[in-house]
Amino acid sequence: MRELHRKYELTPVINLSGPLTVYGTSVSSDAVIDAAAEGLRHHWNMDELFQRAGERIAEWSGAEAGVVTACSASGITLSVAACMTGDEPGKIGRLPDTTGMPGEVIVQKGHAVNFGAPLEQMIRLAGATPVEVGTVNKTTPEQIEAVIGPETAAGMFVISHHTTLYGYVQLERFVSIFHHHGLPVIIDGAAQDHQIERMVASGADLIVLSGQKYLSGPTAGVVCGRKDLVKALYLQNAGIGRPMKVGKEGILGTILAIEDRQQQGVEGWESEQRARAEQLAEKIGALTGIAVSIQKDLVGQPVYRVKLAIDCETLGLDAAQLASLLKESTPSIKPRDHHTDEGWFLLEPVHISKDEMDFVAERLQALAGMSAEEKAAARERLGSMARSERAVGDAFVRWLA
Repeated sequence: MRELHRKYELTPVINLSGPLTVYGTSVSSDAVIDAAAEGLRHHWNMDELFQRAGERIAEWSGAEAGVVTACSASGITLSVAACMTGDEPGKIGRLPDTTGMPGEVIVQKGHAVNFGAPLEQMIRLAGATPVEVGTVNKTTPEQIEAVIGPETAAGMFVISHHTTLYGYVQLERFVSIFHHHGLPVIIDGAAQDHQIERMVASGADLIVLSGQKYLSGPTAGVVCGRKDLVKALYLQNAGIGRPMKVGKEGILGTILAIEDRQQQGVEGWESEQRARAEQLAEKIGALTGIAVSIQKDLVGQPVYRVKLAIDCETLGLDAAQLASLLKESTPSIKPRDHHTDEGWFLLEPVHISKDEMDFVAERLQALAGMSAEEKAAARERLGSMARSERAVGDAFVRWLA
Protein backbone atom coordinates (compact mmCIF):
# COMPACT_ATOMS: atom_id res chain seq x y z
CA MET A 1 0.00 0.00 0.00
CA ARG A 2 1.33 3.44 -0.91
CA GLU A 3 -1.21 5.82 0.62
CA LEU A 4 1.37 8.47 1.52
CA HIS A 5 2.93 8.32 -1.95
CA ARG A 6 -0.48 9.15 -3.39
CA LYS A 7 -1.41 11.74 -0.76
CA TYR A 8 1.82 13.73 -1.15
CA GLU A 9 2.36 12.99 -4.86
CA LEU A 10 5.63 11.16 -4.24
CA THR A 11 7.30 8.91 -6.81
CA PRO A 12 7.07 5.24 -5.76
CA VAL A 13 10.48 3.56 -5.76
CA ILE A 14 11.62 -0.02 -6.33
CA ASN A 15 15.04 -0.01 -4.70
CA LEU A 16 17.45 -2.36 -6.46
CA SER A 17 20.46 -0.27 -5.54
CA GLY A 18 20.85 -1.46 -1.96
CA PRO A 19 20.19 0.29 1.34
CA LEU A 20 21.36 3.73 0.21
CA THR A 21 20.32 6.86 2.07
CA VAL A 22 19.20 8.53 -1.16
CA TYR A 23 16.43 5.91 -1.51
CA GLY A 24 15.44 5.69 2.15
CA THR A 25 17.88 2.83 2.97
CA SER A 26 16.08 -0.43 3.90
CA VAL A 27 12.60 -1.80 4.59
CA SER A 28 11.94 -2.87 8.19
CA SER A 29 10.11 -5.91 9.52
CA ASP A 30 6.75 -5.56 11.23
CA ALA A 31 8.45 -6.23 14.58
CA VAL A 32 10.87 -3.34 14.08
CA ILE A 33 8.07 -1.02 12.92
CA ASP A 34 5.94 -1.97 15.93
CA ALA A 35 8.85 -1.35 18.33
CA ALA A 36 9.55 2.09 16.87
CA ALA A 37 5.84 2.96 17.03
CA GLU A 38 5.68 1.76 20.64
CA GLY A 39 8.60 4.02 21.42
CA LEU A 40 6.73 7.04 20.09
CA ARG A 41 3.68 6.30 22.23
CA HIS A 42 5.40 6.53 25.62
CA HIS A 43 7.96 8.27 27.78
CA TRP A 44 11.08 6.37 28.81
CA ASN A 45 14.03 6.52 31.15
CA MET A 46 16.51 7.15 28.34
CA ASP A 47 19.63 6.10 30.26
CA GLU A 48 17.94 2.81 31.05
CA LEU A 49 16.90 2.41 27.42
CA PHE A 50 20.48 3.04 26.27
CA GLN A 51 21.67 0.43 28.75
CA ARG A 52 19.26 -2.24 27.47
CA ALA A 53 20.31 -1.50 23.91
CA GLY A 54 23.97 -1.68 24.89
CA GLU A 55 23.41 -5.08 26.47
CA ARG A 56 21.77 -6.40 23.29
CA ILE A 57 24.55 -4.99 21.09
CA ALA A 58 27.26 -6.57 23.27
CA GLU A 59 25.48 -9.93 23.30
CA TRP A 60 25.06 -9.91 19.51
CA SER A 61 28.49 -8.56 18.57
CA GLY A 62 30.68 -10.20 21.17
CA ALA A 63 32.20 -6.82 22.00
CA GLU A 64 32.55 -5.53 25.57
CA ALA A 65 29.87 -2.87 25.19
CA GLY A 66 27.69 -1.06 22.69
CA VAL A 67 25.64 2.07 22.17
CA VAL A 68 23.06 3.38 19.70
CA THR A 69 23.81 6.63 17.87
CA ALA A 70 21.78 8.80 15.51
CA CYS A 71 23.38 7.16 12.45
CA SER A 72 26.69 5.65 11.41
CA ALA A 73 28.06 9.03 10.29
CA SER A 74 27.48 10.49 13.76
CA GLY A 75 28.93 7.28 15.18
CA ILE A 76 32.18 8.03 13.33
CA THR A 77 32.36 11.58 14.68
CA LEU A 78 31.56 10.53 18.24
CA SER A 79 34.03 7.64 18.09
CA VAL A 80 36.78 10.07 17.11
CA ALA A 81 35.71 12.38 19.92
CA ALA A 82 35.81 9.52 22.42
CA CYS A 83 39.37 8.62 21.42
CA MET A 84 40.47 12.22 22.02
CA THR A 85 38.67 13.02 25.27
CA GLY A 86 38.22 9.74 27.08
CA ASP A 87 35.70 10.27 29.87
CA GLU A 88 37.11 13.63 31.02
CA PRO A 89 34.26 16.18 31.28
CA GLY A 90 36.58 19.14 30.75
CA LYS A 91 37.80 17.83 27.41
CA ILE A 92 34.31 16.72 26.35
CA GLY A 93 33.03 20.23 27.04
CA ARG A 94 35.76 21.84 24.92
CA LEU A 95 35.31 20.00 21.65
CA PRO A 96 35.71 20.81 18.81
CA ASP A 97 38.58 22.74 20.44
CA THR A 98 41.23 20.04 20.82
CA THR A 99 43.87 22.14 22.57
CA GLY A 100 45.98 19.89 24.75
CA MET A 101 44.67 16.67 23.18
CA PRO A 102 46.09 14.44 20.48
CA GLY A 103 43.91 15.33 17.51
CA GLU A 104 45.09 13.47 14.42
CA VAL A 105 43.28 10.48 12.90
CA ILE A 106 45.25 8.43 10.40
CA VAL A 107 43.43 6.91 7.43
CA GLN A 108 44.78 5.13 4.37
CA LYS A 109 44.29 7.26 1.27
CA GLY A 110 42.35 4.47 -0.44
CA HIS A 111 39.92 4.56 2.49
CA ALA A 112 39.27 8.33 2.37
CA VAL A 113 35.93 7.76 0.68
CA ASN A 114 32.79 9.75 0.08
CA PHE A 115 29.76 7.74 1.24
CA GLY A 116 27.37 10.62 0.52
CA ALA A 117 29.66 13.01 2.41
CA PRO A 118 33.44 12.80 2.89
CA LEU A 119 34.70 10.50 5.65
CA GLU A 120 37.28 13.16 6.46
CA GLN A 121 34.51 15.65 7.19
CA MET A 122 33.05 13.32 9.82
CA ILE A 123 36.50 13.29 11.45
CA ARG A 124 36.81 17.08 11.31
CA LEU A 125 33.39 17.53 12.93
CA ALA A 126 34.90 16.25 16.17
CA GLY A 127 37.67 18.84 15.91
CA ALA A 128 40.21 16.28 14.76
CA THR A 129 42.52 16.43 11.75
CA PRO A 130 42.46 13.57 9.24
CA VAL A 131 45.90 12.47 8.07
CA GLU A 132 45.94 10.54 4.80
CA VAL A 133 48.76 8.08 4.28
CA GLY A 134 49.92 6.33 1.12
CA THR A 135 48.35 6.60 -2.31
CA VAL A 136 44.97 5.50 -3.63
CA ASN A 137 46.24 2.06 -4.63
CA LYS A 138 49.27 1.55 -2.39
CA THR A 139 49.83 1.95 1.33
CA THR A 140 52.51 0.14 3.32
CA PRO A 141 52.94 -0.54 7.05
CA GLU A 142 56.11 1.53 6.96
CA GLN A 143 54.20 4.56 5.66
CA ILE A 144 51.70 4.24 8.50
CA GLU A 145 54.46 3.91 11.08
CA ALA A 146 56.10 7.05 9.69
CA VAL A 147 53.09 9.30 10.37
CA ILE A 148 52.21 8.01 13.85
CA GLY A 149 53.35 10.53 16.43
CA PRO A 150 52.46 12.33 19.66
CA GLU A 151 49.49 14.04 18.00
CA THR A 152 47.92 10.77 16.82
CA ALA A 153 44.58 10.03 18.49
CA ALA A 154 43.46 6.98 16.49
CA GLY A 155 43.57 5.07 13.24
CA MET A 156 40.48 4.82 11.01
CA PHE A 157 39.87 1.73 8.87
CA VAL A 158 37.01 1.57 6.34
CA ILE A 159 35.28 -1.55 5.02
CA SER A 160 33.14 -0.56 2.04
CA HIS A 161 32.68 -1.13 -1.68
CA HIS A 162 33.77 2.50 -2.06
CA THR A 163 37.34 1.79 -0.92
CA THR A 164 40.32 0.59 -2.89
CA LEU A 165 40.09 -3.20 -2.89
CA TYR A 166 43.82 -3.92 -3.21
CA GLY A 167 47.18 -2.46 -2.23
CA TYR A 168 46.20 -1.40 1.28
CA VAL A 169 47.27 -2.56 4.74
CA GLN A 170 44.79 -5.23 5.81
CA LEU A 171 42.64 -4.84 8.91
CA GLU A 172 44.48 -7.15 11.30
CA ARG A 173 47.89 -5.66 10.44
CA PHE A 174 46.46 -2.14 10.65
CA VAL A 175 45.15 -2.83 14.16
CA SER A 176 48.42 -4.38 15.31
CA ILE A 177 50.41 -1.33 14.17
CA PHE A 178 48.30 1.07 16.19
CA HIS A 179 48.09 -1.20 19.23
CA HIS A 180 51.88 -1.45 19.23
CA HIS A 181 51.86 2.31 19.84
CA GLY A 182 49.07 2.09 22.43
CA LEU A 183 46.58 3.75 20.09
CA PRO A 184 42.95 2.79 19.30
CA VAL A 185 41.50 1.82 15.92
CA ILE A 186 38.02 2.76 14.71
CA ILE A 187 36.34 0.72 11.98
CA ASP A 188 33.78 2.37 9.73
CA GLY A 189 31.87 -0.74 8.69
CA ALA A 190 28.51 0.94 8.13
CA ALA A 191 26.98 -1.68 5.82
CA GLN A 192 29.04 -4.62 7.08
CA ASP A 193 26.95 -5.83 10.02
CA HIS A 194 27.14 -9.45 8.84
CA GLN A 195 30.91 -9.25 9.35
CA ILE A 196 30.66 -8.18 12.97
CA GLU A 197 32.43 -11.29 14.30
CA ARG A 198 35.44 -10.68 12.06
CA MET A 199 35.61 -7.01 12.99
CA VAL A 200 35.43 -7.69 16.73
CA ALA A 201 38.01 -10.49 16.41
CA SER A 202 40.42 -8.06 14.72
CA GLY A 203 40.85 -6.28 18.05
CA ALA A 204 39.54 -2.96 16.75
CA ASP A 205 38.58 -0.69 19.63
CA LEU A 206 35.38 0.86 18.21
CA ILE A 207 33.28 -0.52 15.36
CA VAL A 208 30.68 1.68 13.69
CA LEU A 209 27.68 0.15 11.92
CA SER A 210 24.48 1.43 10.37
CA GLY A 211 21.23 0.37 11.99
CA GLN A 212 19.17 1.02 8.87
CA LYS A 213 21.18 -0.68 6.14
CA TYR A 214 21.24 -4.49 6.15
CA LEU A 215 20.14 -4.59 9.79
CA SER A 216 16.91 -3.06 8.43
CA GLY A 217 16.16 -0.96 11.49
CA PRO A 218 15.13 2.69 11.76
CA THR A 219 17.60 5.50 11.14
CA ALA A 220 20.29 4.88 13.76
CA GLY A 221 23.88 3.81 14.19
CA VAL A 222 25.39 1.02 16.26
CA VAL A 223 28.82 1.37 17.86
CA CYS A 224 30.47 -1.44 19.80
CA GLY A 225 33.89 -2.09 21.24
CA ARG A 226 35.96 -1.36 24.33
CA LYS A 227 33.86 -0.52 27.36
CA ASP A 228 35.91 2.56 28.30
CA LEU A 229 35.64 4.02 24.82
CA VAL A 230 31.91 3.25 24.51
CA LYS A 231 31.47 5.09 27.81
CA ALA A 232 33.49 8.03 26.48
CA LEU A 233 31.37 8.05 23.33
CA TYR A 234 28.11 8.05 25.30
CA LEU A 235 29.35 10.97 27.43
CA GLN A 236 29.66 13.06 24.26
CA ASN A 237 25.88 13.51 24.58
CA ALA A 238 26.78 16.25 27.05
CA GLY A 239 28.92 17.89 24.36
CA ILE A 240 29.14 17.70 20.59
CA GLY A 241 26.88 14.65 20.62
CA ARG A 242 23.90 16.70 21.71
CA PRO A 243 22.85 17.75 18.17
CA MET A 244 23.36 14.13 17.07
CA LYS A 245 21.10 12.48 19.63
CA VAL A 246 19.08 9.42 18.71
CA GLY A 247 15.38 9.18 19.58
CA LYS A 248 13.60 6.56 21.63
CA GLU A 249 12.06 5.08 18.48
CA GLY A 250 15.52 4.66 16.97
CA ILE A 251 16.84 2.83 20.01
CA LEU A 252 13.88 0.48 20.35
CA GLY A 253 13.75 -0.23 16.62
CA THR A 254 17.47 -1.03 16.65
CA ILE A 255 17.04 -3.48 19.54
CA LEU A 256 14.36 -5.34 17.58
CA ALA A 257 16.44 -5.28 14.38
CA ILE A 258 19.32 -6.92 16.23
CA GLU A 259 16.96 -9.52 17.71
CA ASP A 260 15.63 -10.24 14.20
CA ARG A 261 19.20 -10.80 13.02
CA GLN A 262 20.04 -13.05 15.95
CA GLN A 263 16.99 -15.17 15.25
CA GLN A 264 17.72 -15.63 11.55
CA GLY A 265 21.49 -15.84 11.71
CA VAL A 266 24.01 -15.05 8.97
CA GLU A 267 23.73 -18.40 7.18
CA GLY A 268 19.94 -18.20 6.95
CA TRP A 269 20.11 -14.63 5.69
CA GLU A 270 22.75 -15.49 3.07
CA SER A 271 20.76 -18.47 1.81
CA GLU A 272 17.68 -16.26 1.43
CA GLN A 273 19.58 -13.56 -0.46
CA ARG A 274 21.19 -16.03 -2.85
CA ALA A 275 17.76 -17.48 -3.61
CA ARG A 276 16.31 -14.00 -4.21
CA ALA A 277 19.07 -13.10 -6.68
CA GLU A 278 18.64 -16.41 -8.51
CA GLN A 279 14.90 -15.86 -8.66
CA LEU A 280 15.28 -12.38 -10.15
CA ALA A 281 17.84 -13.58 -12.70
CA GLU A 282 15.49 -16.37 -13.76
CA LYS A 283 12.57 -13.97 -14.10
CA ILE A 284 14.63 -11.62 -16.26
CA GLY A 285 15.57 -14.52 -18.49
CA ALA A 286 17.62 -14.35 -21.69
CA LEU A 287 17.69 -10.88 -23.26
CA THR A 288 19.47 -10.05 -26.52
CA GLY A 289 22.38 -7.77 -25.78
CA ILE A 290 22.30 -8.27 -21.99
CA ALA A 291 24.40 -10.89 -20.21
CA VAL A 292 22.77 -11.81 -16.91
CA SER A 293 24.85 -13.29 -14.08
CA ILE A 294 24.97 -13.33 -10.27
CA GLN A 295 27.69 -11.58 -8.30
CA LYS A 296 28.45 -11.85 -4.59
CA ASP A 297 29.41 -8.72 -2.67
CA LEU A 298 33.12 -8.01 -3.14
CA VAL A 299 33.89 -6.85 0.40
CA GLY A 300 32.46 -9.79 2.33
CA GLN A 301 28.79 -9.14 2.97
CA PRO A 302 26.61 -12.21 2.20
CA VAL A 303 24.70 -10.22 -0.42
CA TYR A 304 24.02 -11.47 -3.94
CA ARG A 305 23.22 -9.17 -6.85
CA VAL A 306 22.18 -9.68 -10.46
CA LYS A 307 24.75 -8.25 -12.86
CA LEU A 308 23.58 -6.92 -16.22
CA ALA A 309 26.48 -6.54 -18.68
CA ILE A 310 25.36 -4.53 -21.69
CA ASP A 311 26.49 -5.14 -25.27
CA CYS A 312 25.72 -1.66 -26.56
CA GLU A 313 26.02 -2.59 -30.24
CA THR A 314 23.58 -5.46 -29.92
CA LEU A 315 21.11 -3.90 -27.48
CA GLY A 316 21.09 -0.45 -29.08
CA LEU A 317 21.44 1.22 -25.66
CA ASP A 318 24.43 1.62 -23.37
CA ALA A 319 24.41 0.71 -19.69
CA ALA A 320 23.82 4.28 -18.49
CA GLN A 321 20.90 4.77 -20.90
CA LEU A 322 19.24 1.50 -19.87
CA ALA A 323 19.68 2.39 -16.19
CA SER A 324 18.14 5.81 -16.86
CA LEU A 325 15.13 4.26 -18.60
CA LEU A 326 14.60 1.98 -15.60
CA LYS A 327 14.60 5.03 -13.33
CA GLU A 328 11.98 6.70 -15.55
CA SER A 329 9.59 3.79 -15.01
CA THR A 330 6.57 4.08 -12.74
CA PRO A 331 7.33 2.94 -10.08
CA SER A 332 10.88 4.19 -10.54
CA ILE A 333 13.35 1.28 -10.63
CA LYS A 334 16.66 2.26 -9.02
CA PRO A 335 19.56 0.04 -10.11
CA ARG A 336 22.98 -0.04 -8.46
CA ASP A 337 24.61 1.93 -11.25
CA HIS A 338 28.11 2.75 -10.01
CA HIS A 339 29.75 1.00 -12.98
CA THR A 340 27.73 2.06 -16.02
CA ASP A 341 30.85 3.67 -17.53
CA GLU A 342 32.29 0.16 -17.59
CA GLY A 343 29.22 -1.20 -19.39
CA TRP A 344 27.37 -2.89 -16.54
CA PHE A 345 25.24 -2.36 -13.46
CA LEU A 346 23.76 -4.42 -10.65
CA LEU A 347 20.31 -5.17 -9.28
CA GLU A 348 20.19 -5.89 -5.55
CA PRO A 349 16.88 -7.56 -4.64
CA VAL A 350 17.33 -7.55 -0.85
CA HIS A 351 14.48 -5.16 -0.09
CA ILE A 352 11.91 -5.72 -2.83
CA SER A 353 8.70 -7.76 -2.89
CA LYS A 354 7.73 -10.56 -5.27
CA ASP A 355 5.36 -8.23 -7.14
CA GLU A 356 8.12 -5.66 -7.53
CA MET A 357 10.46 -8.37 -8.80
CA ASP A 358 7.90 -9.33 -11.44
CA PHE A 359 7.52 -5.69 -12.49
CA VAL A 360 11.29 -5.25 -12.84
CA ALA A 361 11.60 -8.33 -15.06
CA GLU A 362 8.69 -7.22 -17.23
CA ARG A 363 10.09 -3.71 -17.55
CA LEU A 364 13.55 -4.94 -18.56
CA GLN A 365 12.04 -7.24 -21.16
CA ALA A 366 9.96 -4.35 -22.53
CA LEU A 367 12.96 -2.01 -22.76
CA ALA A 368 15.15 -4.64 -24.40
CA GLY A 369 12.36 -5.36 -26.87
CA MET A 370 11.82 -1.76 -27.99
CA SER A 371 12.03 -1.12 -31.71
CA ALA A 372 15.17 0.30 -33.30
CA GLU A 373 13.34 3.61 -33.80
CA GLU A 374 12.30 3.77 -30.12
CA LYS A 375 15.85 3.05 -28.98
CA ALA A 376 17.25 5.70 -31.33
CA ALA A 377 14.84 8.25 -29.87
CA ALA A 378 15.85 7.24 -26.35
CA ARG A 379 19.54 7.58 -27.20
CA GLU A 380 19.01 11.04 -28.64
CA ARG A 381 17.00 12.17 -25.62
CA LEU A 382 19.31 10.72 -23.00
CA GLY A 383 22.59 11.36 -24.78
CA SER A 384 25.59 11.18 -22.48
CA MET A 385 23.58 12.28 -19.46
CA ALA A 386 24.96 12.11 -15.96
CA ARG A 387 25.65 8.55 -14.95
CA SER A 388 24.10 8.83 -11.50
CA GLU A 389 21.43 10.80 -9.67
CA ARG A 390 23.09 10.52 -6.29
CA ALA A 391 23.90 14.20 -5.81
CA VAL A 392 22.45 15.12 -2.45
CA GLY A 393 19.06 16.78 -2.68
CA ASP A 394 18.84 17.13 -6.46
CA ALA A 395 15.05 17.47 -6.58
CA PHE A 396 14.88 19.60 -3.44
CA VAL A 397 17.59 21.94 -4.68
CA ARG A 398 15.80 22.35 -8.02
CA TRP A 399 12.62 23.22 -6.14
CA LEU A 400 14.50 25.87 -4.13
CA ALA A 401 16.13 27.39 -7.23
